[in-house]
Amino acid sequence: MALFDQAISARESKAVHKMRDYLAERAKSGENRQELLDAILAIVADPAVPDEDVGGLIRGERIGWDRLRSAQSTALPPLPRDHGHLAALDGSYGYLRQFTPQVLDAVRFAGGTAAAELLEAVAILRELNATGARKVPDDAPTGFVPARWHGYLDTAAANGSATAYRHYWELCVLLALRDGLRTGDVFVPGSRRYSDPAAYLLTEAKWADQRAEFCRLVGKPADAAQELADAEGELHAALGELETTLGQGDGPVRLDVDGDLVISPLTAEDVPSEAMALKAELTEMLPFAPIVSLLIEMDKRTGFLGCFTHAGGKQARTPELKRNLIAVLLAQSTNLGLTRMADACGISYDILAWTAEWYVREETLRAANLALIGYYQRLPLTPVFGTGTLSSSDDQRFPTRGKSVTARAVSRYFAHEGLSTYTHVTDQHTTYGTKIIVATKREAH
Repeated sequence: MALFDQAISARESKAVHKMRDYLAERAKSGENRQELLDAILAIVADPAVPDEDVGGLIRGERIGWDRLRSAQSTALPPLPRDHGHLAALDGSYGYLRQFTPQVLDAVRFAGGTAAAELLEAVAILRELNATGARKVPDDAPTGFVPARWHGYLDTAAANGSATAYRHYWELCVLLALRDGLRTGDVFVPGSRRYSDPAAYLLTEAKWADQRAEFCRLVGKPADAAQELADAEGELHAALGELETTLGQGDGPVRLDVDGDLVISPLTAEDVPSEAMALKAELTEMLPFAPIVSLLIEMDKRTGFLGCFTHAGGKQARTPELKRNLIAVLLAQSTNLGLTRMADACGISYDILAWTAEWYVREETLRAANLALIGYYQRLPLTPVFGTGTLSSSDDQRFPTRGKSVTARAVSRYFAHEGLSTYTHVTDQHTTYGTKIIVATKREAH
């Protein structure tokens, strides 16, 4: 399913680039017609030119028949609603047909009521592929087709072109299926990535056990009737304050002469001078710590460098191993690279590459991170920030070079393709998990 998504998206991205190139060429070819239009408007809009002379000037000395006929012969057809996006994607129809029938035959899809028509269309397309039929049934659903693409189906149906209708209808089914898998409207039973979103919700029995603790954390009563009554009281109190403010006529919220509500922008909160002075004093007390010294001290406190074990099970550790590990970690975390780190620190590239190959792996990085988190949680200041039971999760998107199964083309983030690093942080500000995911993957679950 991941490869299905990637292949569809790659061809759609290619169609978008093709459409944009066509629009650029169309704009260039339309410059002469635009100049002609400007010349005609200059004549028609001139009040000094009598109405009976307008036609003669356009067809005669000002513009002439030759220019008019040339513009008429180069007239371009009107653009469809999507500017030709689906038509450009139709050029990849043969490529998509090399694997989409096998995907639809091998995978079964399910979904909610919002995806009912789409699932019916998928079943019809699967049947067409199995029987070799080419004509889409007249009663095949089209409610899932976006409005910008309905024109293609209507035009093909009006022209009686069963082949064109099949192409556009099938492309709409495949694109809608991909989008449905991304949003969760469509899911694949048995899949982890494309599973039913409802499967991630707490069951009624589990929620009953956690409800009291959750209500305590968010400071809300477990009784819904009590919460509604409290909310109603807060609402009436707030409306009473609003009425008083509006009655004054000159407050931060007021009604203008037309009766429209006017809300003044909020003013920035002034930072007390005592706080600024305290911040400067504390800053002066903090020593300057080179990052290498910081890592050495953290290793003395936590022993996190001991978590980097040899991939072959080798137990002996040279005295220089910690030094080499610190250089490799700095090279990777700062994106400096091993070559430039070797030039900067004097350790040969071969030693750094060997250390990275045998000691720095996902499991050793995870173990080192857990060692740091465990030490941080034992500090007396840590509970001030939170209990460590709440999490904030978000992703950062990064462009990639070369080909990657995980990378996707997302035009609003990358020039070409990229991926996401999905990071999980507790309310104590500890990063307890990072995962590389597809940039277009659902994040909620």
